[in-house]
Amino acid sequence: MKSVDEGNPLHFQDVTVELGGRPVLREISFALRPGEVLALVGPNGSGKTTLLRTAQGLVRPLSGEVRLFQRPVERWSFRERARLVAWVPQGEEPYENFTVEEFVTLGRYPTLGPFLPEGEADRKAVNDALREADLESLRGSGILRVSSGERQRALYARALAQGAPLLFLDEPTSHLDMAHQLEVFEQLDRFVSRGPSCAAMISVHDLNLACRFADRMAWLSRGRLVALGSPGETTTRERIREVFGVEMEVEQRGEKTVVLPPPVRSDPPPADPGALRVHLVAGGGSGEGILRALLTKGYQVTGAPVHVLDSDEVAFRRGNVPAPVVAPFAPLTERSREQHRRLLGAAQAIVVAPLVIGPGNLANLADLRPFVPVLPTFLVGGPPGTAGRDFSAGQGERAYEDLVVAGAVQVRGTAELMALLSACASDRGRASSRGTGGPAEVLPASGAAREDAPG
Repeated sequence: MKSVDEGNPLHFQDVTVELGGRPVLREISFALRPGEVLALVGPNGSGKTTLLRTAQGLVRPLSGEVRLFQRPVERWSFRERARLVAWVPQGEEPYENFTVEEFVTLGRYPTLGPFLPEGEADRKAVNDALREADLESLRGSGILRVSSGERQRALYARALAQGAPLLFLDEPTSHLDMAHQLEVFEQLDRFVSRGPSCAAMISVHDLNLACRFADRMAWLSRGRLVALGSPGETTTRERIREVFGVEMEVEQRGEKTVVLPPPVRSDPPPADPGALRVHLVAGGGSGEGILRALLTKGYQVTGAPVHVLDSDEVAFRRGNVPAPVVAPFAPLTERSREQHRRLLGAAQAIVVAPLVIGPGNLANLADLRPFVPVLPTFLVGGPPGTAGRDFSAGQGERAYEDLVVAGAVQVRGTAELMALLSACASDRGRASSRGTGGPAEVLPASGAAREDAPG
């Protein structure tokens, strides 16, 4: 009888992992099949990163066994494991300003060994990896000087240059624009076709990318594997509710499964002369603390468009904050922008959290521009470029500068922001008592809503 891991490059059997005395993985059992892309999906803290690290022997299980090519992973030396598994971690920061080419060449270390010169095969592997990751034009640039998205692609290229049959990636698309997100998954599809033992395992937040490209999805919740199978088999409204705690729509479009945001309330709240109406632009968890402070103060809060499953989308929903919602990592639709402008028209103040700016949410800043001259507008946390939060090739920094020129005020943090908003509320209260208050002027929207637009 065949053993369960025979022919499979990776096998977990009843693996439990504890970190700091707390269970992080609980009795995990599955096999990674040759030729497949396996997507690990689940909320933050569900165990995805720990599973990837355990799979390559960087974390030792409390119980159970991990087998790498039919041998317990701890019985492979570190160099042997590096020849079998290429690893793209999340958020790695290079320690020295290598050129991009030199950084990618580090991936050849398991083959070269220390102090050995590069050969023709090594140079070819590096050149192929640079081409695959669209980095040929940056090969001479310093790795610390390129953008975060370009650095993430260099990490991927370094892994490709290793030539290992297994490729593990932890949130590799987090700093990439949409085109390069798609490229990563297309490259994974090519990677697993290179040889009979090749396979890839990737943690990812974007359910639509996972549904489109993964052969199977492993759903993790609180350290447990709650489902394993094809996207069509495992991606259901009930499972998304169980794992992520949100309501989503799931549709089959041909052979592909598509996850869509549910209908959301995006109309302005009823006017309340006793509460300042504040519109919050946030994303990626940047607005959670600000939102708590605003709601605690009793302000009426509306939100700019956010991506479903984003931390701030969850915070808006829990706080009953009206905000347009769009599909994960998708660009803002014209309909969501029209809803945004309507909410802005009913606001009495605007707050921009220190969010990361990318192609998907750049339009949020553009939509603020007509309102800034007539509404108090506060920018928290400094310009996105100097703070390392601009992943839109400088467009976010320029949009931020436009807002400052139009009259937006830069503030250092939440305490300073709340003091300024309190002054705004007092000014409006005095104006109202003199009979000159009332709702903010509703400026005309610059485009019509598209009823057929998604999101």
